[in-house]
This record gives sequence, C-alpha cells and structure tokens, in this order.
Amino acid sequence: MTTYLVRVGFHNPSALTFRQLDEILEQQRFWRTTSRSSTFRYFMEYEYESEMRDLCEVCELAYSQACKVKKCPLVLVVPQPPNE
Repeated sequence: MTTYLVRVGFHNPSALTFRQLDEILEQQRFWRTTSRSSTFRYFMEYEYESEMRDLCEVCELAYSQACKVKKCPLVLVVPQPPNE
C-alpha cells in the first residue's frame, strides 16, 4: 500500500474554506495530518493510502475535490517512503 502526502492550498483562504475541504476530502478517505501553525493559513496537509491509485490519479482526485470548495487550488502530491 502506498501512502501519499497531499497538500492543498488556496489563494486567500478562510477557515470555512478549510472546513469545507476537510468535509469533502474525508468522504474520499483523505486524512488530515497535524497542521503546522505557521502555514495553516495557506494550505492543509492530508494523507491518502491506496493500493489501486497511482500518483496521477491521487493528484487528480485531490484537485477535483478541492475545486468543489474554491476555484484554482494548488495541489502537491508526494509519495511517502514505505515504513519498515
């Protein structure tokens, strides 16, 4: 199973923007990581685990869901090294 770190950010977001993003992404099995207080204002980090989806599919899924909250999100998806 591959774990992906997913960062979603918006230009000038509000707290409501991130709350809506949490609700939408939770339905798709994205789990919010511990937020960093200094960068909370601009983006949120999530983890996503999948055996079936590759990097491009996870990125497309995160982007399409974030677009439901606010236009033009920035999405960064990074595969995490396996824990041993």
